[in-house]
Amino acid sequence: MDTINKKMTENGINKELNKTNTLEEFYAGCGIFVTGTTGFVGKGLLEKLMRVCPRVTAIFILLRPKNNETIEERFKKLIDDPIYDDIKAKHPLALSRVYPMKGDVSLPDLGLSRKDRNLLSEKVNIVFHVAATVKFNEPLHVAVNVNTNGTDRVIDLWNELRHPISFVYVSTAYSNANLHEIEEKIYTTSLKPSEVIDMCDKFDKTSINEIEKKILKTYPNTYTFSKNLAEQIVASKCKDMPVAIVRPSIIGASLEEPCPGWIQNISALTGIILLVAKGCATAIRGRKGARLDIVPLDLVVNAIICAAWHVTLHREREVKIYNCTSNASPFKWGPFLQLLVKYGREIPLNDLVWYPGCRMITNKCIFNVLSVIPLVLPAYIIDTFLRFRGRKPTMTKVLKSGNKLFVSVTHFTTNEWTFQRDNCSDLARNVKMLSDSNMVKLDFRDMDWEKYVAIYMLGIKKFILKEELTSTARQRLLRLYWIHQITKIFGIIILLWIILYFVY
Repeated sequence: MDTINKKMTENGINKELNKTNTLEEFYAGCGIFVTGTTGFVGKGLLEKLMRVCPRVTAIFILLRPKNNETIEERFKKLIDDPIYDDIKAKHPLALSRVYPMKGDVSLPDLGLSRKDRNLLSEKVNIVFHVAATVKFNEPLHVAVNVNTNGTDRVIDLWNELRHPISFVYVSTAYSNANLHEIEEKIYTTSLKPSEVIDMCDKFDKTSINEIEKKILKTYPNTYTFSKNLAEQIVASKCKDMPVAIVRPSIIGASLEEPCPGWIQNISALTGIILLVAKGCATAIRGRKGARLDIVPLDLVVNAIICAAWHVTLHREREVKIYNCTSNASPFKWGPFLQLLVKYGREIPLNDLVWYPGCRMITNKCIFNVLSVIPLVLPAYIIDTFLRFRGRKPTMTKVLKSGNKLFVSVTHFTTNEWTFQRDNCSDLARNVKMLSDSNMVKLDFRDMDWEKYVAIYMLGIKKFILKEELTSTARQRLLRLYWIHQITKIFGIIILLWIILYFVY
C-alpha cells in the first residue's frame, strides 16, 4: 500500500477537469473504487478501465470471502478469466494497479477494516457501485439489505472521500416497472426506503412475507422494488453532487468488447436463449409485438464510464439519471424468437434435447398446453433411459426449471415500456466531441439485431457451454429433425383417430 501512497502523491488529481479533451485524461491520476467486480457488468467495467485508462493510479475492488477462498485467491480467480488475457499481454502494469479489498455490501460499513476504509477515503476519487443481487425471487429482506442498504453504505463511504470527483450508481431501467412511460427522473414509492429498511430489520419473517406479497401486487419482483428504493436514497443523499444513476435495461452478451459474444452467467434472457436453442422450450408466453429492450454489455460499460465524466463537467442540483436502453433502435419479442430458432438450428448446441422450434403465445391456457404437453412424455422417456444407464435423470428437472423461468419473466414478455433517453442522447453528443470518442460506442441507431443474436448464440456456446463448432452437433440436429417430423406425423394420426372414434 505504500506504493499507492507514493503514486498518488506524485500524480495528484487533475484539478482542471473542465479542460480535459479525452476520457483517458479525465481518469488520469485518479483512484477508483468499484463494487461488484465478480459480476457480469462489474467484470466488464474493470476490464475496460484497465485497458483504456492506463494512467489511473489505483483501482480498489471490493471482494467478499466466499467458499473458503481468501481474497487473494478470489482475485486470482477473477483475473484468470480469458477476457483479461489481452491486458496481461499488452498492459501488464495495469494489473499491478488493481487492489482487492475484503468487504461485503451487505455488512455494516461494507465490512471494511478501519485501515482499509481510511485508505479509500484518502486515495479514492471516483466510485462505481455495481454490486447487487439480481435474483428476481430474492426474499424481500435480502434484496433490501444488499440492493438498498448496500447502496446507502457505499454512499456513506463516498461522503467520507477527501477528494471526491464523481459517483455512479448502476440501477436498472425496470426500477419503475409498474409504470410504462419512464422518464429520467426519480419516482417515489408509497413506502419510504427508511420504512422498508426498518420493517425488514425489525419484523418477523411472517410479517415481512405479508409485506412482500403486497409489494408484488405493484412491482414484478423484489429486485426491481429494492433498486427503486436505492435510487431514492441516492437522490436524497447526493443533491448538488456530481452523482449519476445509470439504468440499463436487459443486459445481454457483449457486441464487440472485450470480445464478441462474451457472457459470464445464465441470466433470465440467456436462460431463455439456452432453452430455445436446446429444444427445451416449445412456447413462450408473451406478445410478439411487444418491444424487447436489450442492451449489449459493452454499451452499458461505456455509458457507466462516460457518465462519471459527464456529471463532473455538467453538474446539476439533482442527481442525473441515464436510461441506458435500446429505445432508439427498437427490437420486438416475435422477431427475436424467430432469430433464436433460426440460429439454434444454424449454430446447434452439442447437447440438443429436441429440434429447436418455439412460438410466442399470448393466451395463458394455450401457452400451458403448448409449453408443457409436447415435452412431458419425451422428458419422462429420456429420464427413464438415463436411469437404465445408471445416470441421474435430468429432463423433468430441466422442464420444471424452464417453466419457473418463464413464469418469472412473463411480466417482461407481455408488457413493454417507453424510456425517455434525453440525458443518454446528450451524453453521446458530448462524448463525440472528445478526441478519444472512438473508444466508447454509445449509439444504438445502427444496431444490426440479427447479427447480434448470432453473436450472442456463439458467445453462449463458447463462454457458457465451453463448446466448439463440430459436425457431431449437426448430425445430432439432423437426427432430431427426423424424429421431430415422425413425432408430428404420429401426433396427427392419433388426433385423427380420436376424432373419428368419437364421431363414429
